[in-house]
Amino acid sequence: MSMDVRRVLLVPPGARLEDPRVTCLPMEERVWESGYTLVIDEVKRGLLQDFWKHYYGSSAEMDVSGVQLMEFRKDIMAVTPECVGQPAVLRFLVELGRMCVQAYRQDASLRVVTNHAA
Repeated sequence: MSMDVRRVLLVPPGARLEDPRVTCLPMEERVWESGYTLVIDEVKRGLLQDFWKHYYGSSAEMDVSGVQLMEFRKDIMAVTPECVGQPAVLRFLVELGRMCVQAYRQDASLRVVTNHAA
């Protein structure tokens, strides 16, 4: 059985994806599914909605850096109160928000990647 895996990577300046300094936040498919309606219906058009719209393939990949990180975090913080009934989604969003702040402070970027895992 195979499945697609989506990951958010915090990539410090000058680092490669395989660098041990790269932090990884996996996004389980069930978290994406559970939060889909909340994010797509409740969030104004922005980076979080772009992030949540796709889970599979190259359309699910994106890079966020610079001031976009704070825009992304603002979108995340706006939707978290709506996620109280979805603890796994809430945990993921809180961690993603932390990664945005950390990446911004380090002048790093967040790279969203998918890969096919067997």
